Amino acid sequence: MKNLIFSALFLVLPHFAFADCAALMTKYDAPNPASKTMKQIQRWLKKVDNPADAKTLEECMISQAADNPNKAQLAGK
Repeated sequence: MKNLIFSALFLVLPHFAFADCAALMTKYDAPNPASKTMKQIQRWLKKVDNPADAKTLEECMISQAADNPNKAQLAGK
């Protein structure tokens, strides 16, 4: 039973995080993270006045940054 609950949370929570990220990016008129470096994103995040929003935006934008070595690379891109 515990495994079932844990699995459900593991599958559902990331969807809320990404939905929250998209909403925050729209709210703060964030730049496209795929066209920015991680340093540029960190500098832009200084404009966000809410620390909780800034932390959430940082996590999701850095994961999509152009120079992030952990980002999944697509062929031809």
